[in-house]
Amino acid sequence: MDFVIFVVNFLFSIAYIVLALRAIVVWLPNSRDLAWLWPIYGVTDPILRIFRLAFPPQKIGFDVSPFLVIFFIWLVQRWLMTWLV
Repeated sequence: MDFVIFVVNFLFSIAYIVLALRAIVVWLPNSRDLAWLWPIYGVTDPILRIFRLAFPPQKIGFDVSPFLVIFFIWLVQRWLMTWLV
């Protein structure tokens, strides 16, 4: 069971890192055109779109969706860890 908990935490850690990279990459000029960033956009865009529907960046002034997704994933991780343990 410890191995399962380790793997789950490892996968959540990768998700946190990818979302943090996505939040930082937005500041790069022409970041959508850089080929090495396409996997980051491809992985994060589907879930970020869902959160952007609820909190559109145009109304708030900046894109808070990566931070909301990180918080949501943290909640899911906490729930999953309590269920596994």
